[in-house]
Amino acid sequence: MIHDVPRGGRSGFTVVAGRTVHYLEWGPSAGPPVVCLHGGGQTAYMWEELGDALRPRAHVVAPDLPAHGDSDAIDDTDAGLTRQAIAATLPPLLAEFGIERAVFTGASLGGITSLTLAAARPDLVAGMVLVDIGHRLEDEGVNRIIEFLTRHESFASLEEAAAEVAGYLPNRANVKPENLRRNLRQRPDGRWEWKHALGRRMRESGREFGGWRELTSGMDEEMPRLTCPVLVLRGAKSDVLSDEGAQEVAALIPGARLVTIGGAGHHAAGDNPASTVDAVQQFLTDIAW
Repeated sequence: MIHDVPRGGRSGFTVVAGRTVHYLEWGPSAGPPVVCLHGGGQTAYMWEELGDALRPRAHVVAPDLPAHGDSDAIDDTDAGLTRQAIAATLPPLLAEFGIERAVFTGASLGGITSLTLAAARPDLVAGMVLVDIGHRLEDEGVNRIIEFLTRHESFASLEEAAAEVAGYLPNRANVKPENLRRNLRQRPDGRWEWKHALGRRMRESGREFGGWRELTSGMDEEMPRLTCPVLVLRGAKSDVLSDEGAQEVAALIPGARLVTIGGAGHHAAGDNPASTVDAVQQFLTDIAW
């Protein structure tokens, strides 16, 4: 089967530090680099609208994070899914693409990873868009994510999976079963399972993915030390990042701006892609990238 190619872009694989990484790519390699990092349980395809929109002005690279999509895991333990471990995979990946410095756009886990990299390697991060993520998350929203990730070991059909996703994402206009081939793989027994290890690891260990509080621990201490321009995006209907939590993030990061994406929940880039694209485009213009 031909691998799914995103609208206006390219799909490929590379091997970095002995680990296979799947990525999507848009625009000319000589353009200003923009690296897009997806959320936990998602894949690089969540950035299809943004990549297609940015390709006339930027070189956009969106990898599947470790143990997500078609990228290999770092290892088979929770230690391989800490924010520090995931962020540590990015410098060699950037080097593989010849990228010395980039603007990062990260949603949820991708935003946590972007911030972690910016704190550890500020030389690599020219700017950052954090999509619906902060150091203080709301228990109700986080628990809803965990419940969804762990509820189903597999699905009998893509239609069954689409119905579950539609119930989980009430702000999403249309969930097409065929598009879920980007997020699910079919097993030899005919059932469809997620292309990520989070649900399985949480079911096996009986604990949250890495511990959500552990995952965000220390971010509030790193934020004031950031030196790059930052745009904080929050979905207006998000149950994961409250308006107060988003304001705290913007206040902690020097010079950060906060923009609310209307009609969107935690998955703002998919719930309202047009407004998300507009906000990112304006941010890139403002920082002359």
